[in-house]
Order: sequence, then C-alpha cells, then structure tokens
Amino acid sequence: MTAELLRIKDMLWKDKLIIKGSCRLRTGNGFLMLEERIKGNDLFIPRDIKIPCTVKWGNFSAEIDLQLLSSLQNPLDLWDCFFVCDHNKEEIEIHSESKTFESYRVTERFLMITFYENSRHTLSISVKKNDQVKAELTGVSQKENIFRFKGQITGIKIDQFTHAFLSVRKRENKNSILYQSETDFPIEVNSDHSWSCPFNKQSVFPDSMICHEEVWDLFIKLENDGDSLYLPIGDQAKLDDDYSILSKNTFYQAKLYINRKKCVGLWVKRIPEYLSLKKCFFDSNGQLVLSCASNAHRRIEGFKIEPDQEIWANHFQGFSLIGSVDRHLTSIDLSIPLNRLKNLYKIEKGLQFRTMIEIKDSKTGVLTWMPLFIENELPPENRSIELQDNLDARVMGKIHEPLKIEIVNHISANLYRMEPVKLAILGTCYTRGAFGSNPYFNPGYKSKYDLVYTQFHSSIPSLMSEPVPFPEQFFEGKKPAEKEYISCDFEKNFFTRLSEAKAEYFLLDLYPDAVRDLVVFDDQHIITGTFYLRNRAFLQSIDGKAHFVSHDNEEELLNYWCPAVDRFAEKIVQFFPQERIILQKARMTNRYYDKNRQVHYFTDQLDLYKRSNMFYQFMESYLLKRLPHIHTIDLNHYGYIGQYNHPFGQSTNHFEPDYYKKFMLKLDEIILDQDQKERK
Repeated sequence: MTAELLRIKDMLWKDKLIIKGSCRLRTGNGFLMLEERIKGNDLFIPRDIKIPCTVKWGNFSAEIDLQLLSSLQNPLDLWDCFFVCDHNKEEIEIHSESKTFESYRVTERFLMITFYENSRHTLSISVKKNDQVKAELTGVSQKENIFRFKGQITGIKIDQFTHAFLSVRKRENKNSILYQSETDFPIEVNSDHSWSCPFNKQSVFPDSMICHEEVWDLFIKLENDGDSLYLPIGDQAKLDDDYSILSKNTFYQAKLYINRKKCVGLWVKRIPEYLSLKKCFFDSNGQLVLSCASNAHRRIEGFKIEPDQEIWANHFQGFSLIGSVDRHLTSIDLSIPLNRLKNLYKIEKGLQFRTMIEIKDSKTGVLTWMPLFIENELPPENRSIELQDNLDARVMGKIHEPLKIEIVNHISANLYRMEPVKLAILGTCYTRGAFGSNPYFNPGYKSKYDLVYTQFHSSIPSLMSEPVPFPEQFFEGKKPAEKEYISCDFEKNFFTRLSEAKAEYFLLDLYPDAVRDLVVFDDQHIITGTFYLRNRAFLQSIDGKAHFVSHDNEEELLNYWCPAVDRFAEKIVQFFPQERIILQKARMTNRYYDKNRQVHYFTDQLDLYKRSNMFYQFMESYLLKRLPHIHTIDLNHYGYIGQYNHPFGQSTNHFEPDYYKKFMLKLDEIILDQDQKERK
C-alpha cells in the first residue's frame, strides 16, 4: 500500500488543517500517524499521535488540530507523517505536482507550524518558535549616565499581556545558558507596539558582589497571570558604549555590548591594579617573598595562590594556598610557603598557579580579590624553588600581566621500550580518535601503543551503578563492536574486562559525563544516554520505566554524578596507580575550517557548546580533586578547531588533524617521564 499527498486545506479560523491524500484502500477507516522524530543531543521518549481519518474511493482525509501540536511543543519538534490502515504503515509521498506548502502560525503559543517535503520526498511537520515574535532596540540616546532606549515588539499582540519590563538577567557564568538573577525596569508600551524606557547601568547591580567577565543579557519581559515571556533584544540601533566604573564596586567596570546572536547585553570586567614589584625571591624556609610599593587608597588585605583555571559555578572551590601580608612605611611584603605545594596539590610539569591579592577601597570599604598584576619587569633574584621528583616552582611574569607560578621539570632523556605500551581507554573520539592509522590521525601509532581495551561512550554514573538487563533485540543492526559497547554499559562488566586487559596505562575523557543524558531506571540502575540509544522502539519500550536526566537539570544530574565519581576514584586505583592514569581535558569547539581554510561557526549549537564546556570544566576539576596525582593532557589553549573533512564527520567534537598529532606528542612525553621516574 502506498499513500500520496493530494492537498492541504486550511481552516485557520478553527485552528485546524485538513490533510487529503490518496491510497490503495477503497473504503474504510484508518488514521494519520504523526511520529516525533528523534533529534538533538538530549534523549527523550518519542511520541506518537494518531488522528482518525476516513477513506472513500481511494482517498483519505484527516483533520489536524493545530492546538494539539502546539501543546506538545518543545524548543523544536519534528514530526514524520504516515497513513496507517489494516496494520500497514506507509509514508505519505509528495510528488512535484503537489501543492507548495506554507507556514501556518499559531499565535497563541508563539509558534510556527510548517508542513514540508523531507529528504525522502515524504510529508513531515516542524513545530518551532515563531521567529517573527521578537523585540528590537531601534534607538538610543544618553544624557550623563542615563540611557533612553526605544524599540519595537513584533509578531505578537501586546494587549494579551498585563505587564511589560526591561529585564536584565545575570548568567550563571559567561558561557552559561542559564540565569541566576534579574533586575527589572518598567517600560512604556504604545499601541503601535513601540516601547521605551530609561536605563542606568549602575542600577543593574544590587550590591558589591561583582565578578570579572560577568554577563547580563537584556530582554523585554511580558507577563500575564504569572506567566513570563522573555524576548532577547536585538540591536537595530548600532549600539556603541564605553566602560563605566561601577559605583557599587569601583574595582569593576561595565559596558553595553552586542553578543554573537546580535542581541544586547552588559559585560563586566575588572580594572587591574598594577603593583610596582621591588623584590621577588625565595627565602631559606621555602617561602616566596614579594616586596612592592604601598598605595594609601588601595590597601592590600590578603594574598594567596590558586590554580590558573576557571572554576565553574559554586560546586567546586579550587585549591588555594594562603599567604601573609606585612606592611612597612612605604612598602608591603607578601609571602607564601610555596614549598607546601608538594604536599597539598597534584604536581606535574606545566601546571600553573595565579597569584591573587585582596584589595580594599579606602573610600567605599569594598573588598575584592583579583590577580596580582605587575607594572615592571621581575627583579633578577632567584625565582625558582625545588619541590620534588625533579620538579621546580618558578615565578613567571611580564609587564601588565598577572604574576604566575609555573611547575617545570628537567627530564629530557629518551627512554627506549622493547614493546608497545599497553593502553586501556574509557572515552570517546577525543581520546580514542587519536589512535587511528588514517593519515588524518596518527599512522604508525601501533609501533608505540597497543590498545588492549576500549569502552566507548560510557559515563561514570552508569559504570558505577548496578547491571541493567541488555535488550539485545533492539540493537541487532549494530556492528559487533558497537553492540559490545552498548552491552557493557548495560551489564556493568567494565572493571572485569579492564582487569583482564592487563593494561599499563589508563586514558579517559569525560565526554559522556559532560554531554550525554543519564537514563535512570532508579537510583541504583543507570545507563548512559548515548547516540547508540537513538532507537525509537527501544526508547518507547522504556516509557514509564525510566526517566532522562538532562544537563539542563544541573542539580539532579550532579546528585548522581558526584557520588559516582567518588566511588570510581576509589575503584580505579585498585587497577592503576594514579601516576598511570591520564585524563584528556576535552572541550567542544564552536568553529571549523572549510576546504578553503575559511573559519565558520556551528551557529545552531552555541547553547550546547556553552553548556557542555561548563560541565567539562567542573567535572574535570572534581575528578582531579579526588585523584590529584593523575596526569592530564590539555590541548584547549592551542586553539584547535574542527575541519570539514574529518573522517568521522564534521562536528563540535571532531577536530583538525594537528589536534590528534599534538595529543600523541603529549602522551609520549607523559609516559616517557613516568617510565623514567619509576626506573629510578
């Protein structure tokens, strides 16, 4: 049986459409089946909608209630259409003589419903946010510190809302897609949908608790009966602003700016306090001593060092080593016992710490921490101290840059191995991808490394939970290796196979943890929501038996993840000493090269890119706190991006060839150094 679309008839005054088509059935009853397409990064139970239809003389007719589709709407829904009768299901074909489809707008839910011809030349439906509903800034004037904004709201009836505001919302951090607070300003909205309001940057900040690279986004907020609609404010006024010192905390300044989505935001950055450094040396007790000129208006109250990395949200308070402040008549001595680093923190070559000072503004009394910036060259005293295992702590600094402490070593001798190093990998393309014979990766790697075991795309909460019966019947079409990965994630035999592999080193990355959902049957039975599970029959089979925990639900996800990592850290050291564990610090890229070496952005995945990289940051830091002596490979500061011809496809997780070659060089260095240490 085949089905073909004949026409779409609208009855928009009733929010309905009629689908008419032909089929081989002469008369009877059937139904139009709408199947929700599995798409996007997060997993969900795909839904089916059955719409009764009648069949007369080989033609069927079905009435679709547009409100039904709008009530089921997610950020983007795609539905594939089928005609079903007598247990036969057929796609509804579209031929060239069929009517060209239009977009039908459902204004009550700010949606656009589009019937379209998909790549298989059959009928599909998209339900997405109506791009015509938007707010724009069309004019800006300024008098002293007060802006006057003017703008326009389009695509929506304003009179259905009771209140309107200019809402300035603070992101959880600069890369976040979530907001933690907001400041609202009343606006005037006219009958022609134009709006205006005064705006003072100083009024956005409720107190002195301000951070470097703090980001606030501007929205028009429309309210009715407790429901709020936030419309990002697009810039049509060519907004141009300068930094203004913030009165609540004079160590910071803010300016209005236009973000990558061409919407208006507020960007905050610190005002560096440059110190004139007179002395910099290590005393006989292993303390770093810095002597600098004092400032009567900016009093230094504290001194510390901390890892030179961004710490995400409030879930991880990074290691810090507290120093002391001694004041003299015209100078200040800052001292800190750097020799304690060998006892307090994982030490490896290349690790950097930043020096931080706490400063008090004498006029406002506000205290703030900021990096110690220097305004002159470092004095020529001894600037390094020996720690352990041929590791030194060295003071590094340039004019108008923060003073840093870098861990360096001097192992340079080559080490010859008779046999390839046996590696076990728990990871994804970030780690496993480097071990490929394709010229894009590392041809010849087998002369150095033997991959004795790989578990692909399993998260730590899954590995540390109880076994879940593997429903093999849903995965018969998978390759043997893929089926093995899936069954291991269900059956939890990772540690058994790891023990059998007899690997010498263990490599891992946290892509499944930072990006993929958890499929939770109960607190003791969890599997990883990998792309292998994007199987309609399987997902519908677990409806009501499991729920998905997305990274958008940060608190619930971390309530599963953190305890699982605690148990994993205790377990993995039963197989490898920490010094033989290597963590690949992964990050998504938001850019790629085309065939002409031109750079393009993954514009449709910006939110996923930001969200995932936040979780990478936190999760890697958390794991390193539990396993402080493992090695890390961090390629993120080299600026590698994606490339159009990646053998496994162009994506935010696939990089240019140099990424994988640099990974191999870093791995060589780590194993060379570790082997040489163990031979001593």
